Amino acid sequence: MVELKANQPRWRQVHAIIAERIRSGEYEAGERIPSLIDLIEEFGIANATGQKVMRALRADGLIRTEPGMGSFVTTPEERQEIESEHAKGTDTA
Repeated sequence: MVELKANQPRWRQVHAIIAERIRSGEYEAGERIPSLIDLIEEFGIANATGQKVMRALRADGLIRTEPGMGSFVTTPEERQEIESEHAKGTDTA
């Protein structure tokens, strides 16, 4: 289990770790990321905390979730499209 710091919100720490794994290429574009249950087990977080992490990763355009399939790292093209939607103010999340 990954040790988290007591003086920072847990969801922010987990978000930062997963985002870094995506940016570093550990999780490649199009690759499925660990499930919510996997995150809960790896980081020792509550379900609600894990859900908050996933929402933040989606809001950042780093992942997309396909119901019944899981969450996947977005491609650079998908990220650009998401950023464009945010800029227009037509967020579809």
